[in-house]
Amino acid sequence: MTLILVLAGFLGPHPGWAGDANTLFSTTAGTGPSISTIGNEHVLNLGKAEWEAIKTYCPGFQLHKQGHYMPEVVNSYHFSERQTLFAVIGDFNGDGKKDVVLQGYDKTSDLLIAVVSSAKGPRVIEIKKWTAIDMMKNAVIGLQREDYLTFVPKGKINSPIEKEPLRLSADAFQLVYFEKAGTVYYLSGGKFEQYTTGD
Repeated sequence: MTLILVLAGFLGPHPGWAGDANTLFSTTAGTGPSISTIGNEHVLNLGKAEWEAIKTYCPGFQLHKQGHYMPEVVNSYHFSERQTLFAVIGDFNGDGKKDVVLQGYDKTSDLLIAVVSSAKGPRVIEIKKWTAIDMMKNAVIGLQREDYLTFVPKGKINSPIEKEPLRLSADAFQLVYFEKAGTVYYLSGGKFEQYTTGD
């Protein structure tokens, strides 16, 4: 079974899945995470095992919506099968299987997490966690997100900030602040390390 995290609108509960009725519905069987579209909205497809791993880590987890981002960010973003504003799909641990990084939140925190494959099934790695207070303040005064995710393939990366190039043996992702800073996150030793690409 594949679960689709939908970015806009109330879809109503699905009788085969007890989850967040405004963000989930189930479709036919699939293989790992993927990105598709429903109308003008980009959606993330997750297998049931991945979603259950997320809910075990954080029962109140919600994925960010496309409408949470600045229009300038949405209009200039390059959507692909590997990336959307709030999610990146890649093989981050180099085992040949698809993993996914997500921007989301719960009632108290803004969350950046990865769901990576393992011998025991998908597991969640918490990458960053911020207080949700600033996020809620921004929502009240009408500000939208300027930070978003992009896919970084394995290979060599140069940076004017860092002293040495970064050589990636597996896929990575970048957290970008629109027209500002950028940081590549790559998995090493079971946790995500940082490499600054812009400030």
